[in-house]
Amino acid sequence: MNPVIRELVNQQIRQLTLKELITKARQEGISLTVQEARRILSLLQQPPLDIADKKRVRLLKEKLREEFPHHYDAAMTLLKPYEHYLN
Repeated sequence: MNPVIRELVNQQIRQLTLKELITKARQEGISLTVQEARRILSLLQQPPLDIADKKRVRLLKEKLREEFPHHYDAAMTLLKPYEHYLN
């Protein structure tokens, strides 16, 4: 994986705010509560995600699927352009 791309994606994840997450979800037609958005951010940012850590990415995807089954498919659609980094 290109280290520059890796760092850019990691940085975007680390800097994602609650407001940005909720706004993006609404733009894509996903109904996301503040509480759900907070939980998603905590999963993404604590500890900070490194997209090169395949085990951590797999565990994160499993946790998201388990905790947010009604949002998971829509969220994965949003991440489609980055999917090859997350597999």
